[in-house]
Amino acid sequence: MNDEKLILRIREVCNSPQPAHKREFFQYLQEHKMINQRLPVMSHGEFLAGQLLYIGKWIWILSGFLLLFITWICYRHPGNYPFALTPFLALGILLETRRSFRWRMAELEHAARFSLRSVILARMFLVGAVNTGGLLIVILIIQPFFSYSLIRVFLYMMVPYLTASWLGSIHERIHRTDQGLGSILICILSSVFFATVPAFFGQLYEERLTVFWAAAFILTACSLAGNLRALTCNMEEAVWN
Repeated sequence: MNDEKLILRIREVCNSPQPAHKREFFQYLQEHKMINQRLPVMSHGEFLAGQLLYIGKWIWILSGFLLLFITWICYRHPGNYPFALTPFLALGILLETRRSFRWRMAELEHAARFSLRSVILARMFLVGAVNTGGLLIVILIIQPFFSYSLIRVFLYMMVPYLTASWLGSIHERIHRTDQGLGSILICILSSVFFATVPAFFGQLYEERLTVFWAAAFILTACSLAGNLRALTCNMEEAVWN
C-alpha cells in the first residue's frame, strides 16, 4: 500500500463527524454580536483572584496548621527547635510549582488564554505571600516569649524557610515529574538539619552571630529569586492576557 492509499484509508477510518447545529451556532453568535468580539481585558487582581480557586485546599490547611502549631509550641515550650518547623511551609510552594507538569497539563495551559508562566507565577506568588504574611504575624505573636530581639526571631524563622524553598526549587527545576517526593524529602532534611545543628554548635543562636544569619537570609533570598527566574525562563512568554 503506497502512501496515498494509506492516507486515504486513515482519513476514512478517522473521519470526524459532521458538526451538529452548526448554522444555529453561528446565527446565535451573529445575533448577540459575539463574532470578532475580543474577550474582556482582565486586571492583575482579577487574574490572581481567579487563580486562588485553583490552588489545592490541602495547601492552605497545611500552612494554617503549621503556623498554629508553631505558635502553640512557642507558647507552651519556648525554645530554638520551633524555628526548624518553618521548612515545611515551603512544601506547598514547591508542589504547586510543578503541578501542571505532574498532571500532564502543561501543554494545555500553554495553549490557554493565559500563559503557563503567568499561571505558575501567580500561584507561587499567592502561596508564598500567604505563607510569608502568616509567618510574619506568628513572629510578632511569639517574640515576647523569647529573649531575642524581633529582628533575630525574624532571621531564625525565615532562614530555614528560605533554605528549604531554595533547595526545593532547584530540585523542582531539574526533576519535573517525580510526584513531589524529592521536595518532601528536602523539607524534612532541612528541618532535621536546623533542629540538630544547635546540639553540635551551641553558639548558633548567640547575638554575635546575627550578622551570619543576616548574610544567610540575603544569600538564600537572592538564590531563590535567581533560581525561580531560571525556572520561568523555560516557559512561555510573560503575558497576563
